[in-house]
Amino acid sequence: MKKFILIFAICTCAAPAFAQQVITATKSQFMFIIRFKSDFQPPSDEAVKANIKKWQDYMGNLAKSGDLVSGYRPATGGLTISGSEKTLKNDPYVADGMQVSSVMIVKAASLDAAKDIANKCPVFEFGGSIEVRPLMNIAGQ
Repeated sequence: MKKFILIFAICTCAAPAFAQQVITATKSQFMFIIRFKSDFQPPSDEAVKANIKKWQDYMGNLAKSGDLVSGYRPATGGLTISGSEKTLKNDPYVADGMQVSSVMIVKAASLDAAKDIANKCPVFEFGGSIEVRPLMNIAGQ
């Protein structure tokens, strides 16, 4: 009986690791956390219009290739709750003068492939940044 319980425990613990390996055999999902300067002032209306067109092309190409899973852009307002005392600040979180401007989920074969997708993003034209993070399915589906 003890042997059965030990085998069951080993299989139960190994199953999630095996499932992750199966998932990564194809394309994995990566989160792009896109940050922008919180005090950004565009150089001109024309530069903004040109950048918007590049964003439309970038997102359109990701959608056509099937690599775009989803994308979200938070509203400009919000609040931040921090620490064990749950300190409230009536603004979005800003660190190093940057705040999250959007979040995207993309599919890519590897972290390097996701980096290549991120490098094509027009956010860099105006000094933005992208954090590329592999996603793990913690819901078990």
